[in-house]
Order: sequence, then C-alpha cells, then structure tokens
Amino acid sequence: MLAAVRGPARAGGVGLLAACDVVVAGASATFGFAEVRIGVVPAIISAVCRPRMLPHAVHRLMLTGEVFDAATAAQTGLVDLAVADDEVDAAVAAQVRALAAGAPAALAETKRLLRSTPTGSLADQFGELLGLSAWFFASAEGQEGIAAFREKRPASWVPQD
Repeated sequence: MLAAVRGPARAGGVGLLAACDVVVAGASATFGFAEVRIGVVPAIISAVCRPRMLPHAVHRLMLTGEVFDAATAAQTGLVDLAVADDEVDAAVAAQVRALAAGAPAALAETKRLLRSTPTGSLADQFGELLGLSAWFFASAEGQEGIAAFREKRPASWVPQD
C-alpha cells in the first residue's frame, strides 16, 4: 500500500499511514496523535505505529499529542519521503514504478517477512530463511528474474509504458 499525504493527518489517519508500505508526504502535511488530548488511548493504532516509528519519538508524540510536520514524520520513520508539495505526484509515481518492478509473489512474501516477528534461535531463523530464499530462487518468478537480469531486459511482470 502506498499513501500520499497533502494535508492534516490525525489519530486514526496516522494509523492508516503507518500501516502502509510507503508513505510520501508534502511539506505542508501535518500529523498528530490527538487521542490523549480527548481522553482516550491510541491503542489500536499503536500496533502499526510502534513498529514503524523510532521508539523515543512515538513515545513522546503519543504522550504529548503535539502536531508535527512532514520533516519530523520522516525523521521518526512514519513517512518515507518528505518532498515539496509540488513534487508529491512525481515522488508517488516514482515509487509506483519501483514497486511495479518487483515480482508479485516476491513482493508479497517480502511484506510477510518484514511484518513477521522472528522466533527461535538465530540458527533456526537462518535455516528457515535459507529455505525461503532457495524456494524463491528456484521458483518461476525467480528464474524469470534471473533470466531477465542476465539478458538485460525487463522481467515479464514489469509494466511496459
């Protein structure tokens, strides 16, 4: 999921952004966790905000409820790219092109991997990850990607403009 932010994002709206894979914000975008200021807890959105944002930053911003700008959102990890307002569309288009260059199954599995919590010993994790890597190298997508790289051509899943 990709989000573009051009104005204010508050409370649950910030949670929606944190759940996205890529967030692009215009310089005039603002953000805030307003929950504590109205007597509630940002409980549900903490599930997606806490893993995405720097711990000390999300701690302070959720406790104070203060409004923060796109540059701060980028520094904390909430936003991936903070750009000038007139560059939002171009930045989003560039991210869409970059995402479209990825193989569909590989993208889906990478998202699952990035959102999972490692379990077991480091050796167990490496064993599991080795199996995952080998499976994708041998898959039809993996073989197509390797062939496309070797032949210096776009892979079959890459949209042609």
